[in-house]
Amino acid sequence: MIIHTENLFRTYTIGTSAVHALDDVSLDIEEGEMVAVTGPSGSGKSTLMNMLGCLDRPNSGIYILDGKDVSTLSNDKLAEIRNKKIGFVFQSFSLIPRTTAVDNVELPLLYAGRVSARKDAQDTLAMVGLADRMTHEPNQLSGGERQRVAIARALVTKPSILLADEPTGNLDTKTGREVLELFVELNDKGLTTIIVTHDSGVASRCKRAIRLVDGKIVSDVRNRTH
Repeated sequence: MIIHTENLFRTYTIGTSAVHALDDVSLDIEEGEMVAVTGPSGSGKSTLMNMLGCLDRPNSGIYILDGKDVSTLSNDKLAEIRNKKIGFVFQSFSLIPRTTAVDNVELPLLYAGRVSARKDAQDTLAMVGLADRMTHEPNQLSGGERQRVAIARALVTKPSILLADEPTGNLDTKTGREVLELFVELNDKGLTTIIVTHDSGVASRCKRAIRLVDGKIVSDVRNRTH
């Protein structure tokens, strides 16, 4: 079991009102699963992703990540776990402008002091099909290519889990399908993959789909095609 949560609550205070972004969320995710997290806007999808990605902590409840209770760790300890175990892919790509693709991918390794940073970045870009685009800057790349750079940056640290927040949301249908197939290929190689999405087509390509409404899990189903 790579992810185990018990009774997670996350409440935000807005003015005089309490908003229950996560309301008693318990779930297990096995190593190697590909899971879609769906639900309407405001349902708690992004809050759950932030929790699973160690970007936030619950008000109460337990989160066991790869055998370690991370529920109450300090921010520094959470950052250390993020850098070692989790890769993030965002809808907006979040690439550094006027910086080449290989430099963008290399950055997490430089922070970690990795000696082979440049070669690892080049190898990872080649793996996602961008061997011939390494020296291009983001504004010289298509949307699909920029998302592949973002995926390479998430993968270069060799994480245990890949978390993607609406990774096809800014892409046209064809490009989105190509990027989704890359996620499927990565999962087929054993990478645990969790995708937050509004797109039913994306959810259907995952092995499992969890639906949130008002911070609660209202369904958790395995897709019959898998």
